[in-house]
This record gives sequence, structure tokens and C-alpha cells, in this order.
Amino acid sequence: MIKRLKFSHMIDRAKYDLLPEAHKLTMPVMLIVGSADWGTSPEHHQMLYNKLPGKRDLRIIEGAPHTFREPSHLKQVYEILSDWISDLDK
Repeated sequence: MIKRLKFSHMIDRAKYDLLPEAHKLTMPVMLIVGSADWGTSPEHHQMLYNKLPGKRDLRIIEGAPHTFREPSHLKQVYEILSDWISDLDK
């Protein structure tokens, strides 16, 4: 199934910039992005990561697009999140 958003979504999305306010996010943050994500690129994730205070992590899944559907990509997401959650208690 392919879902497409109306272009008005893109216009609305352009109104917001998280980077100037990222320093206010004090909770632990895990960013997971595919290396082939054209919508929210690894470079944009890196920009956000650099602005975040506190505990944070950025993982790039090689070859994954914006949506993780391949079993190997989903396995990596599971492992990353499982390790991340386990590590939060330490």
C-alpha cells in the first residue's frame, strides 16, 4: 500500500524548525534513520543530534529507506531499541 500526503502537508511542515528549541528536550532521545532515507536524511538527523542535550544516540541503518520494512532492517531497529531501553536503567 502506498499512502501519499497532500502537498499542503509539505507547506505546513516548512513552517516549523525544531533546531532552535532542541536544547529544551531533556529526556533521553534515540534517533534511528536509514542511510537511504530521502525524506529525513541522516544529515538532518545529525543536525538535530548535535543540538540535543543529555543522553542521546543516533543510529544509521545501512540501506534502509524512510520506512523500515525489510526483515533485516526491522531486526536492527529491534536490537537498537532493546539495547537502548536496557541501557537507560544503568
